[in-house]
Amino acid sequence: MKTLYTFLFIAFNLSLLAQCNPTIPKILIIGDSWAFFSWQGDSYNENCNRFGFSDVEALSNNTLSVNGTKASNFFTDAPRVQELRDVLSNNPTIEYIHFSLGGNDLLGTYHTTNTSNQNIQDYNTLMISIQAGLDTIFSINPNLKVLISGYDYPNFEETILNFPVPSQHPFYNKWVGMGQPTAAQLNQELINISARITDSCNVWNNVSFVNNLGLMQNTYGQPTNLTVAPGGTYAAGSLTVPQGLPNYPSPVSALQLNGLDSFHLSNNGFEQFIKRHFQEYYWNELRNADASIMSDNTALNGTVSSSIATSDSISVGKSNSANVAGILSFNTVTLDQSQNIQNASIFVQRAGLVGDNLISSSLTLEIKSDYFGNDIQLNVSDYSDVADASNIACTYGTFSENQAWMRIDIPFELLPYINKSGTTQFRLKYNDANSENYVSINNDNQAVLDVNYGGYSTIDEEAVVNLVIYPNPAKSILNISNNELIDNVKIQNLEGKIIRSISNINSISTTISLAGISKGIYIVSTTLENGKIVNNKIIVE
Repeated sequence: MKTLYTFLFIAFNLSLLAQCNPTIPKILIIGDSWAFFSWQGDSYNENCNRFGFSDVEALSNNTLSVNGTKASNFFTDAPRVQELRDVLSNNPTIEYIHFSLGGNDLLGTYHTTNTSNQNIQDYNTLMISIQAGLDTIFSINPNLKVLISGYDYPNFEETILNFPVPSQHPFYNKWVGMGQPTAAQLNQELINISARITDSCNVWNNVSFVNNLGLMQNTYGQPTNLTVAPGGTYAAGSLTVPQGLPNYPSPVSALQLNGLDSFHLSNNGFEQFIKRHFQEYYWNELRNADASIMSDNTALNGTVSSSIATSDSISVGKSNSANVAGILSFNTVTLDQSQNIQNASIFVQRAGLVGDNLISSSLTLEIKSDYFGNDIQLNVSDYSDVADASNIACTYGTFSENQAWMRIDIPFELLPYINKSGTTQFRLKYNDANSENYVSINNDNQAVLDVNYGGYSTIDEEAVVNLVIYPNPAKSILNISNNELIDNVKIQNLEGKIIRSISNINSISTTISLAGISKGIYIVSTTLENGKIVNNKIIVE
Protein backbone atom coordinates (compact mmCIF):
# COMPACT_ATOMS: atom_id res chain seq x y z
CA MET A 1 0.00 0.00 0.00
CA LYS A 2 1.40 3.37 -0.98
CA THR A 3 2.51 5.58 1.93
CA LEU A 4 2.91 9.33 1.66
CA TYR A 5 2.74 12.60 3.54
CA THR A 6 -0.90 13.61 3.41
CA PHE A 7 -2.52 16.72 4.79
CA LEU A 8 -6.24 17.45 4.75
CA PHE A 9 -7.28 21.06 4.32
CA ILE A 10 -10.54 22.69 5.29
CA ALA A 11 -13.09 23.51 2.63
CA PHE A 12 -12.24 27.15 2.26
CA ASN A 13 -8.69 28.10 1.33
CA LEU A 14 -7.06 29.97 4.18
CA SER A 15 -3.85 30.21 2.21
CA LEU A 16 -5.41 32.92 0.06
CA LEU A 17 -5.04 35.26 3.00
CA ALA A 18 -1.68 36.92 3.63
CA GLN A 19 -2.09 36.36 7.38
CA CYS A 20 -3.82 33.05 8.04
CA ASN A 21 -3.67 32.65 11.82
CA PRO A 22 -6.08 34.64 13.98
CA THR A 23 -4.53 37.05 16.45
CA ILE A 24 -4.19 35.53 19.91
CA PRO A 25 -3.13 37.15 23.21
CA LYS A 26 0.26 35.96 24.48
CA ILE A 27 1.67 38.89 26.49
CA LEU A 28 0.04 40.53 29.51
CA ILE A 29 1.46 43.87 30.67
CA ILE A 30 1.25 44.70 34.37
CA GLY A 31 2.81 47.32 36.61
CA ASP A 32 3.41 51.01 37.05
CA SER A 33 3.47 54.11 34.84
CA TRP A 34 6.08 52.57 32.53
CA ALA A 35 3.69 49.69 31.92
CA PHE A 36 0.79 52.12 31.53
CA PHE A 37 2.40 54.49 29.01
CA SER A 38 4.04 51.76 26.94
CA TRP A 39 0.72 49.90 26.78
CA GLN A 40 -1.29 53.04 25.99
CA GLY A 41 1.14 53.85 23.19
CA ASP A 42 0.73 50.30 21.80
CA SER A 43 4.49 49.75 21.93
CA TYR A 44 4.13 45.98 22.35
CA ASN A 45 1.83 45.32 19.40
CA GLU A 46 3.90 47.66 17.24
CA ASN A 47 6.91 45.50 17.99
CA CYS A 48 4.98 42.27 17.48
CA ASN A 49 4.37 43.62 13.97
CA ARG A 50 7.99 44.74 13.60
CA PHE A 51 9.35 41.28 14.44
CA GLY A 52 6.99 39.20 12.31
CA PHE A 53 4.36 38.32 14.91
CA SER A 54 1.28 40.23 13.83
CA ASP A 55 -0.75 37.21 14.99
CA VAL A 56 0.38 37.83 18.59
CA GLU A 57 -1.38 40.36 20.82
CA ALA A 58 -0.28 42.10 24.01
CA LEU A 59 -2.99 42.98 26.54
CA SER A 60 -3.44 45.18 29.60
CA ASN A 61 -6.02 47.45 31.22
CA ASN A 62 -6.27 50.35 33.64
CA THR A 63 -6.43 48.00 36.63
CA LEU A 64 -3.26 46.10 35.76
CA SER A 65 -1.18 49.04 34.46
CA VAL A 66 -1.43 51.85 36.99
CA ASN A 67 0.35 55.18 37.39
CA GLY A 68 2.15 55.50 40.71
CA THR A 69 1.84 51.92 41.90
CA LYS A 70 4.70 50.15 43.65
CA ALA A 71 5.92 46.59 43.88
CA SER A 72 5.20 46.79 47.62
CA ASN A 73 1.47 47.43 47.13
CA PHE A 74 0.56 46.21 43.65
CA PHE A 75 -0.26 42.65 44.72
CA THR A 76 -1.75 43.58 48.10
CA ASP A 77 -4.74 45.08 46.29
CA ALA A 78 -7.29 42.25 46.27
CA PRO A 79 -9.44 43.57 43.38
CA ARG A 80 -6.29 43.96 41.25
CA VAL A 81 -5.17 40.40 41.94
CA GLN A 82 -8.67 39.17 41.11
CA GLU A 83 -8.51 41.11 37.84
CA LEU A 84 -5.21 39.42 37.09
CA ARG A 85 -6.83 36.03 37.71
CA ASP A 86 -9.81 36.92 35.53
CA VAL A 87 -7.72 38.15 32.60
CA LEU A 88 -5.53 35.04 32.68
CA SER A 89 -8.59 32.79 32.96
CA ASN A 90 -10.33 34.50 30.04
CA ASN A 91 -7.16 34.43 27.93
CA PRO A 92 -5.59 31.01 28.42
CA THR A 93 -3.19 31.60 25.51
CA ILE A 94 -1.23 34.18 27.53
CA GLU A 95 2.28 32.86 28.14
CA TYR A 96 4.24 35.95 29.23
CA ILE A 97 3.83 38.56 31.95
CA HIS A 98 5.62 41.82 31.19
CA PHE A 99 6.39 43.05 34.70
CA SER A 100 7.25 46.72 35.31
CA LEU A 101 7.48 47.45 39.02
CA GLY A 102 10.07 48.87 41.40
CA GLY A 103 10.79 52.36 40.10
CA ASN A 104 8.38 54.09 42.45
CA ASP A 105 9.68 52.02 45.38
CA LEU A 106 13.23 53.14 44.60
CA LEU A 107 12.38 56.82 44.11
CA GLY A 108 10.27 56.77 47.25
CA THR A 109 13.12 55.65 49.52
CA TYR A 110 16.20 57.18 47.91
CA HIS A 111 17.89 60.29 49.34
CA THR A 112 21.32 61.72 48.65
CA THR A 113 22.15 61.44 52.35
CA ASN A 114 21.41 57.72 52.52
CA THR A 115 24.28 55.56 53.64
CA SER A 116 25.33 52.50 51.64
CA ASN A 117 23.77 50.28 54.27
CA GLN A 118 20.47 52.17 53.99
CA ASN A 119 20.47 51.77 50.21
CA ILE A 120 21.25 48.06 50.49
CA GLN A 121 18.37 47.63 52.91
CA ASP A 122 16.08 49.41 50.45
CA TYR A 123 17.25 47.08 47.66
CA ASN A 124 16.58 44.07 49.87
CA THR A 125 13.08 45.32 50.69
CA LEU A 126 12.34 45.89 47.00
CA MET A 127 13.53 42.42 46.04
CA ILE A 128 11.30 40.89 48.72
CA SER A 129 8.33 42.81 47.25
CA ILE A 130 9.16 41.68 43.71
CA GLN A 131 9.55 38.07 44.87
CA ALA A 132 6.15 38.22 46.61
CA GLY A 133 4.61 39.52 43.39
CA LEU A 134 6.18 36.72 41.37
CA ASP A 135 4.87 34.18 43.88
CA THR A 136 1.36 35.55 43.35
CA ILE A 137 1.70 35.31 39.57
CA PHE A 138 2.96 31.72 39.67
CA SER A 139 0.27 30.72 42.17
CA ILE A 140 -2.27 31.64 39.48
CA ASN A 141 -0.40 29.86 36.67
CA PRO A 142 2.96 28.18 37.34
CA ASN A 143 3.60 27.81 33.59
CA LEU A 144 3.80 31.53 32.90
CA LYS A 145 7.07 33.25 32.05
CA VAL A 146 7.82 36.67 33.51
CA LEU A 147 9.97 39.36 31.96
CA ILE A 148 11.04 42.14 34.34
CA SER A 149 11.45 45.17 32.09
CA GLY A 150 13.49 47.57 34.24
CA TYR A 151 13.89 51.27 33.42
CA ASP A 152 16.28 53.74 31.84
CA TYR A 153 18.10 56.71 33.34
CA PRO A 154 15.85 59.64 34.41
CA ASN A 155 16.52 63.36 33.85
CA PHE A 156 15.40 65.35 36.88
CA GLU A 157 18.11 67.98 37.12
CA GLU A 158 18.08 69.29 33.54
CA THR A 159 14.31 69.17 32.99
CA ILE A 160 13.58 70.96 36.28
CA LEU A 161 16.33 73.60 36.21
CA ASN A 162 15.47 74.58 32.62
CA PHE A 163 11.77 74.90 33.42
CA PRO A 164 10.60 78.57 33.41
CA VAL A 165 9.79 78.36 37.12
CA PRO A 166 11.65 75.31 38.48
CA SER A 167 9.58 75.12 41.65
CA GLN A 168 6.44 74.70 39.54
CA HIS A 169 7.78 71.75 37.59
CA PRO A 170 5.58 68.68 38.27
CA PHE A 171 8.60 66.66 39.48
CA TYR A 172 10.22 69.44 41.51
CA ASN A 173 8.94 68.23 44.88
CA LYS A 174 10.01 64.67 44.11
CA TRP A 175 13.50 65.88 43.18
CA VAL A 176 13.82 68.07 46.28
CA GLY A 177 12.48 65.20 48.41
CA MET A 178 15.40 63.07 47.18
CA GLY A 179 17.94 65.78 48.08
CA GLN A 180 18.25 67.17 44.51
CA PRO A 181 20.43 64.34 43.22
CA THR A 182 22.59 64.68 40.11
CA ALA A 183 22.22 62.36 37.14
CA ALA A 184 25.29 60.42 38.25
CA GLN A 185 23.85 59.83 41.72
CA LEU A 186 20.45 58.59 40.56
CA ASN A 187 21.91 56.55 37.73
CA GLN A 188 24.12 54.69 40.16
CA GLU A 189 21.05 53.62 42.13
CA LEU A 190 19.48 52.20 38.95
CA ILE A 191 22.73 50.44 38.11
CA ASN A 192 22.83 48.89 41.59
CA ILE A 193 19.22 47.69 41.55
CA SER A 194 19.57 46.37 37.99
CA ALA A 195 22.52 44.29 39.15
CA ARG A 196 20.42 42.90 42.00
CA ILE A 197 17.57 42.00 39.64
CA THR A 198 20.03 40.34 37.25
CA ASP A 199 21.46 38.22 40.06
CA SER A 200 17.98 37.24 41.24
CA CYS A 201 16.77 36.27 37.76
CA ASN A 202 19.76 33.95 37.48
CA VAL A 203 18.28 31.84 40.28
CA TRP A 204 14.54 32.43 39.81
CA ASN A 205 12.75 29.98 37.53
CA ASN A 206 10.93 31.36 34.47
CA VAL A 207 11.92 34.96 35.26
CA SER A 208 14.11 37.06 32.96
CA PHE A 209 15.35 40.64 32.90
CA VAL A 210 16.36 42.98 30.09
CA ASN A 211 18.71 45.73 31.25
CA ASN A 212 18.11 48.82 29.11
CA LEU A 213 20.18 51.38 31.01
CA GLY A 214 21.67 53.86 28.54
CA LEU A 215 19.32 52.89 25.71
CA MET A 216 17.81 56.36 25.30
CA GLN A 217 21.29 57.90 25.28
CA ASN A 218 22.40 55.52 22.55
CA THR A 219 19.17 55.93 20.56
CA TYR A 220 18.91 59.72 20.59
CA GLY A 221 22.40 60.95 21.42
CA GLN A 222 23.18 64.37 22.90
CA PRO A 223 23.63 66.57 19.81
CA THR A 224 23.76 69.85 21.78
CA ASN A 225 25.66 70.63 24.96
CA LEU A 226 24.06 69.23 28.08
CA THR A 227 23.01 72.23 30.17
CA VAL A 228 23.99 70.62 33.49
CA ALA A 229 27.12 68.79 34.57
CA PRO A 230 29.05 67.18 32.98
CA GLY A 231 28.01 69.11 29.83
CA GLY A 232 29.24 68.17 26.38
CA THR A 233 27.77 66.04 23.59
CA TYR A 234 27.90 62.49 22.28
CA ALA A 235 26.63 60.86 19.11
CA ALA A 236 23.62 58.55 18.80
CA GLY A 237 24.66 54.95 18.28
CA SER A 238 28.07 55.48 19.86
CA LEU A 239 27.41 53.91 23.27
CA THR A 240 27.16 50.44 24.78
CA VAL A 241 23.83 49.21 26.12
CA PRO A 242 23.38 48.40 28.92
CA GLN A 243 25.49 51.06 30.62
CA GLY A 244 25.66 54.09 28.35
CA LEU A 245 27.13 57.08 30.18
CA PRO A 246 26.30 56.70 33.88
CA ASN A 247 27.08 60.36 34.60
CA TYR A 248 24.61 61.65 31.98
CA PRO A 249 20.80 61.74 32.13
CA SER A 250 18.60 60.39 29.37
CA PRO A 251 18.29 63.04 26.62
CA VAL A 252 15.28 65.37 26.81
CA SER A 253 14.46 64.35 23.21
CA ALA A 254 13.58 60.88 24.51
CA LEU A 255 11.18 62.14 27.18
CA GLN A 256 7.46 62.67 27.36
CA LEU A 257 5.76 66.10 27.15
CA ASN A 258 8.32 67.39 24.66
CA GLY A 259 11.13 66.78 27.12
CA LEU A 260 9.47 68.24 30.22
CA ASP A 261 8.85 64.91 31.95
CA SER A 262 11.76 63.93 34.18
CA PHE A 263 11.18 60.19 34.17
CA HIS A 264 8.79 58.93 31.48
CA LEU A 265 9.62 58.36 27.85
CA SER A 266 7.85 59.70 24.78
CA ASN A 267 5.76 57.36 22.63
CA ASN A 268 8.72 56.80 20.36
CA GLY A 269 11.01 56.39 23.36
CA PHE A 270 8.80 53.65 24.78
CA GLU A 271 8.55 52.02 21.35
CA GLN A 272 12.37 51.84 21.19
CA PHE A 273 12.47 50.67 24.81
CA ILE A 274 10.09 47.77 24.14
CA LYS A 275 11.82 47.08 20.82
CA ARG A 276 14.96 46.11 22.71
CA HIS A 277 12.91 43.74 24.88
CA PHE A 278 11.89 42.02 21.67
CA GLN A 279 15.46 41.96 20.38
CA GLU A 280 16.80 40.52 23.61
CA TYR A 281 13.92 38.28 24.69
CA TYR A 282 10.54 38.05 22.95
CA TRP A 283 11.76 37.32 19.42
CA ASN A 284 13.53 34.14 20.50
CA GLU A 285 10.77 33.20 22.92
CA LEU A 286 7.93 33.62 20.43
CA ARG A 287 9.82 31.69 17.78
CA ASN A 288 10.43 28.82 20.21
CA ALA A 289 12.07 26.66 17.53
CA ASP A 290 13.53 23.20 17.97
CA ALA A 291 16.15 24.07 15.35
CA SER A 292 17.20 27.36 13.75
CA ILE A 293 19.36 27.62 10.65
CA MET A 294 20.82 30.79 9.19
CA SER A 295 20.72 31.12 5.42
CA ASP A 296 23.86 30.14 3.54
CA ASN A 297 26.59 32.62 2.63
CA THR A 298 25.39 35.64 0.69
CA ALA A 299 26.64 34.39 -2.69
CA LEU A 300 24.02 31.61 -2.67
CA ASN A 301 21.11 33.97 -2.00
CA GLY A 302 19.94 36.57 -4.45
CA THR A 303 17.58 37.83 -7.14
CA VAL A 304 16.69 35.89 -10.27
CA SER A 305 14.51 36.63 -13.27
CA SER A 306 14.25 35.40 -16.82
CA SER A 307 17.35 37.45 -17.66
CA ILE A 308 19.37 38.13 -14.48
CA ALA A 309 20.87 36.31 -11.51
CA THR A 310 22.63 38.42 -8.88
CA SER A 311 23.61 38.04 -5.25
CA ASP A 312 23.92 41.82 -4.86
CA SER A 313 20.36 41.87 -3.49
CA ILE A 314 17.38 39.64 -2.74
CA SER A 315 14.42 41.30 -4.42
CA VAL A 316 10.88 40.00 -4.78
CA GLY A 317 8.21 41.58 -6.96
CA LYS A 318 8.52 43.36 -10.31
CA SER A 319 11.46 45.45 -11.55
CA ASN A 320 11.77 47.06 -15.00
CA SER A 321 8.41 45.46 -15.86
CA ALA A 322 9.85 41.98 -15.26
CA ASN A 323 8.98 39.61 -12.42
CA VAL A 324 11.89 39.05 -10.04
CA ALA A 325 12.12 36.26 -7.46
CA GLY A 326 14.25 35.87 -4.35
CA ILE A 327 16.33 32.76 -3.73
CA LEU A 328 17.13 31.69 -0.16
CA SER A 329 19.50 28.80 0.45
CA PHE A 330 19.79 26.86 3.72
CA ASN A 331 22.17 24.05 4.67
CA THR A 332 19.56 21.82 6.35
CA VAL A 333 21.83 18.82 6.83
CA THR A 334 21.98 19.56 10.58
CA LEU A 335 18.27 18.81 11.05
CA ASP A 336 17.44 15.68 13.03
CA GLN A 337 16.75 12.95 10.47
CA SER A 338 14.89 10.83 13.02
CA GLN A 339 12.29 13.55 13.60
CA ASN A 340 9.30 14.55 11.50
CA ILE A 341 8.87 18.25 10.86
CA GLN A 342 5.64 19.58 12.29
CA ASN A 343 5.96 23.19 11.11
CA ALA A 344 8.58 25.59 9.88
CA SER A 345 8.92 29.31 9.25
CA ILE A 346 11.32 31.63 7.47
CA PHE A 347 12.15 35.05 8.90
CA VAL A 348 13.44 37.69 6.49
CA GLN A 349 14.40 41.30 7.21
CA ARG A 350 13.45 44.17 4.96
CA ALA A 351 16.32 46.10 3.38
CA GLY A 352 14.33 48.37 1.07
CA LEU A 353 11.09 48.91 -0.82
CA VAL A 354 10.22 50.31 -4.22
CA GLY A 355 6.53 51.08 -4.70
CA ASP A 356 3.78 49.84 -2.43
CA ASN A 357 4.21 47.64 0.63
CA LEU A 358 3.58 44.10 -0.59
CA ILE A 359 2.85 42.52 2.80
CA SER A 360 -0.87 42.16 2.06
CA SER A 361 -0.21 40.57 -1.35
CA SER A 362 -0.06 36.83 -1.93
CA LEU A 363 3.49 35.53 -1.51
CA THR A 364 4.17 32.38 -3.50
CA LEU A 365 6.70 30.15 -1.75
CA GLU A 366 8.41 27.40 -3.75
CA ILE A 367 10.81 24.77 -2.45
CA LYS A 368 13.55 22.64 -3.94
CA SER A 369 15.00 19.71 -2.03
CA ASP A 370 18.56 20.49 -3.08
CA TYR A 371 18.84 23.49 -5.41
CA PHE A 372 17.11 25.22 -8.29
CA GLY A 373 18.75 25.24 -11.72
CA ASN A 374 21.89 23.48 -12.86
CA ASP A 375 23.95 23.84 -9.68
CA ILE A 376 23.87 25.46 -6.26
CA GLN A 377 25.23 28.76 -7.59
CA LEU A 378 22.80 31.47 -8.67
CA ASN A 379 21.85 31.14 -12.32
CA VAL A 380 19.17 32.50 -14.62
CA SER A 381 17.81 28.94 -14.81
CA ASP A 382 16.92 29.19 -11.09
CA TYR A 383 13.98 31.39 -12.04
CA SER A 384 12.18 28.90 -14.30
CA ASP A 385 13.31 25.58 -12.86
CA VAL A 386 10.32 23.52 -11.68
CA ALA A 387 9.89 23.47 -7.90
CA ASP A 388 9.26 20.32 -5.88
CA ALA A 389 6.23 22.00 -4.32
CA SER A 390 4.65 25.44 -4.29
CA ASN A 391 1.82 27.30 -2.56
CA ILE A 392 0.71 30.68 -1.26
CA ALA A 393 2.31 31.19 2.15
CA CYS A 394 0.84 32.86 5.21
CA THR A 395 2.93 35.90 6.15
CA TYR A 396 3.10 37.93 9.35
CA GLY A 397 4.39 41.36 10.31
CA THR A 398 3.67 44.75 8.78
CA PHE A 399 7.06 44.89 7.01
CA SER A 400 6.52 48.65 6.97
CA GLU A 401 10.09 49.82 7.57
CA ASN A 402 13.63 48.77 6.80
CA GLN A 403 15.08 46.29 9.33
CA ALA A 404 11.56 45.01 10.13
CA TRP A 405 11.05 41.25 10.00
CA MET A 406 8.47 39.25 8.06
CA ARG A 407 7.62 35.70 9.08
CA ILE A 408 6.74 33.28 6.31
CA ASP A 409 5.01 30.12 7.52
CA ILE A 410 5.97 27.29 5.21
CA PRO A 411 2.81 25.58 3.87
CA PHE A 412 2.33 22.01 5.11
CA GLU A 413 2.68 20.42 1.69
CA LEU A 414 6.19 21.91 1.35
CA LEU A 415 7.49 20.43 4.60
CA PRO A 416 8.35 16.93 3.28
CA TYR A 417 10.76 18.53 0.80
CA ILE A 418 13.00 20.10 3.45
CA ASN A 419 16.22 18.22 2.76
CA LYS A 420 17.76 16.76 5.92
CA SER A 421 20.70 15.44 3.92
CA GLY A 422 21.90 18.63 2.24
CA THR A 423 20.69 21.94 0.89
CA THR A 424 17.14 23.28 0.78
CA GLN A 425 16.34 26.29 -1.38
CA PHE A 426 13.25 28.50 -1.39
CA ARG A 427 12.04 30.77 -4.17
CA LEU A 428 9.88 33.76 -3.21
CA LYS A 429 7.54 35.48 -5.68
CA TYR A 430 5.00 38.28 -5.59
CA ASN A 431 3.31 37.45 -8.89
CA ASP A 432 0.68 40.17 -8.60
CA ALA A 433 3.08 43.06 -7.91
CA ASN A 434 2.55 46.22 -9.92
CA SER A 435 5.15 47.47 -12.36
CA GLU A 436 8.29 48.66 -10.52
CA ASN A 437 7.14 47.35 -7.19
CA TYR A 438 9.49 45.11 -5.21
CA VAL A 439 10.78 44.54 -1.71
CA SER A 440 14.45 43.91 -0.99
CA ILE A 441 15.47 41.45 1.72
CA ASN A 442 18.59 41.91 3.81
CA ASN A 443 21.30 39.52 2.62
CA ASP A 444 23.87 40.61 5.21
CA ASN A 445 21.67 40.02 8.26
CA GLN A 446 20.83 36.51 7.16
CA ALA A 447 17.39 34.97 6.88
CA VAL A 448 16.45 32.38 9.50
CA LEU A 449 14.73 29.03 9.02
CA ASP A 450 12.97 27.84 12.18
CA VAL A 451 11.87 24.21 12.43
CA ASN A 452 9.71 22.43 15.00
CA TYR A 453 9.64 18.65 15.16
CA GLY A 454 6.72 16.27 15.71
CA GLY A 455 3.06 16.64 14.85
CA TYR A 456 2.73 14.43 11.79
CA SER A 457 4.08 11.20 10.41
CA THR A 458 3.83 9.02 7.34
CA ILE A 459 0.24 7.83 7.09
CA ASP A 460 -1.77 5.51 4.93
CA GLU A 461 -3.99 6.84 2.11
CA GLU A 462 -6.87 4.54 3.02
CA ALA A 463 -6.87 5.80 6.60
CA VAL A 464 -7.10 9.37 5.33
CA VAL A 465 -10.09 8.54 3.16
CA ASN A 466 -12.02 6.72 5.89
CA LEU A 467 -11.45 9.08 8.81
CA VAL A 468 -14.08 11.82 9.15
CA ILE A 469 -13.90 14.92 11.36
CA TYR A 470 -16.86 17.27 11.74
CA PRO A 471 -18.01 19.99 12.11
CA ASN A 472 -15.20 22.10 10.67
CA PRO A 473 -15.14 24.94 11.60
CA ALA A 474 -16.17 23.79 15.07
CA LYS A 475 -17.42 25.65 18.13
CA SER A 476 -18.12 23.44 21.14
CA ILE A 477 -17.54 19.83 20.09
CA LEU A 478 -15.62 17.83 17.51
CA ASN A 479 -16.78 14.46 16.20
CA ILE A 480 -14.29 11.91 14.84
CA SER A 481 -15.20 8.61 13.19
CA ASN A 482 -13.35 5.91 11.27
CA ASN A 483 -13.88 2.31 10.14
CA GLU A 484 -10.96 1.23 12.34
CA LEU A 485 -10.68 1.62 16.11
CA ILE A 486 -9.40 4.98 17.34
CA ASP A 487 -6.77 4.76 20.07
CA ASN A 488 -6.05 8.40 20.98
CA VAL A 489 -6.53 11.97 19.78
CA LYS A 490 -4.33 15.00 20.36
CA ILE A 491 -5.23 18.60 19.53
CA GLN A 492 -2.18 20.79 18.97
CA ASN A 493 -1.78 24.45 18.12
CA LEU A 494 0.37 25.43 15.16
CA GLU A 495 3.39 25.79 17.44
CA GLY A 496 3.15 22.14 18.44
CA LYS A 497 1.80 22.67 21.94
CA ILE A 498 -0.68 19.95 22.94
CA ILE A 499 -3.94 21.66 23.94
CA ARG A 500 -5.98 18.53 24.61
CA SER A 501 -5.18 14.82 24.69
CA ILE A 502 -7.64 11.90 24.95
CA SER A 503 -6.27 8.38 25.38
CA ASN A 504 -7.67 4.82 25.41
CA ILE A 505 -10.68 5.66 23.25
CA ASN A 506 -10.95 2.12 21.79
CA SER A 507 -13.93 2.99 19.58
CA ILE A 508 -14.62 3.76 15.93
CA SER A 509 -16.04 7.17 16.92
CA THR A 510 -15.61 9.76 19.63
CA THR A 511 -16.81 13.24 20.55
CA ILE A 512 -14.35 15.74 21.99
CA SER A 513 -15.32 18.83 23.95
CA LEU A 514 -13.65 22.04 22.78
CA ALA A 515 -14.50 23.92 25.97
CA GLY A 516 -11.68 26.22 27.00
CA ILE A 517 -9.92 26.03 23.63
CA SER A 518 -9.40 29.49 22.15
CA LYS A 519 -10.44 30.44 18.65
CA GLY A 520 -7.83 29.53 16.10
CA ILE A 521 -6.36 26.91 13.82
CA TYR A 522 -5.31 23.54 15.25
CA ILE A 523 -3.96 20.17 14.12
CA VAL A 524 -5.97 17.14 15.22
CA SER A 525 -3.67 14.12 15.35
CA THR A 526 -5.66 10.85 15.44
CA THR A 527 -3.82 7.61 16.21
CA LEU A 528 -5.63 4.45 15.14
CA GLU A 529 -5.35 1.13 16.93
CA ASN A 530 -3.00 -0.21 14.25
CA GLY A 531 -0.59 2.69 14.81
CA LYS A 532 -1.54 4.75 11.77
CA ILE A 533 -1.62 8.50 12.43
CA VAL A 534 -3.94 10.88 10.60
CA ASN A 535 -3.59 14.65 10.86
CA ASN A 536 -6.30 17.16 10.09
CA LYS A 537 -6.34 20.93 10.23
CA ILE A 538 -9.42 22.39 11.93
CA ILE A 539 -10.68 25.83 12.90
CA VAL A 540 -12.23 26.51 16.29
CA GLU A 541 -14.63 29.45 16.14
